[in-house]
Amino acid sequence: MASLNAKTRDMSKKAKALRREGLITASMCGKDLPESLSLVIDANEATQFMKNHHVGSEATLVVDGKEYDTMIKSADKDHLNTHYLDMTFQHLIATEKVKGVAEIILLNEDRTAGFLTRDISTVEYKAYPKDIVDKIEIDVSKLPIGTEITVGDLDIAKNADIDVTTPLDSSVLHIAEHQHMDAAAEAVLEADEEAAAEKEAETAK
Repeated sequence: MASLNAKTRDMSKKAKALRREGLITASMCGKDLPESLSLVIDANEATQFMKNHHVGSEATLVVDGKEYDTMIKSADKDHLNTHYLDMTFQHLIATEKVKGVAEIILLNEDRTAGFLTRDISTVEYKAYPKDIVDKIEIDVSKLPIGTEITVGDLDIAKNADIDVTTPLDSSVLHIAEHQHMDAAAEAVLEADEEAAAEKEAETAK
């Protein structure tokens, strides 16, 4: 499990001041903790860490030198979606189920047999820490035209130790034949596009 360093936050400093120091705010909660911990994390370290992790990933959070097994519950960015501002973590207890999110990753999309439609990108569930699923990989290059996959078809849904909360009939993806226009349809489309361009030119005069 990858580790991320954190320190106890000085509550006398506001978030903006901390960001000027190259830090982001964070917190960790858990039923076994007396109270939620307010933390700070180096902004650059958080950015590097999140390149290979996401909400729902496990992480060893090292707070002032003490290690905690956690799950990333949220990771908020600024309005430009470029810099992290705040992160939250949940301390994991071996005997307590936790709500998780598994990311669906499609492999070899450029080698899909037909037209690929993706409907959802994550699956929500509840599980004990030992059964946490970080990601679900599907090699779409091996799927024939006509394939339809629902949440219920995934291994995570077939695991008796995991309670999937995303509806099992939710569509994950399907692969259809590539649609090709015949010559007549292409001619009509081109004529419509030319007419629209001429109208726009006339309006601009």
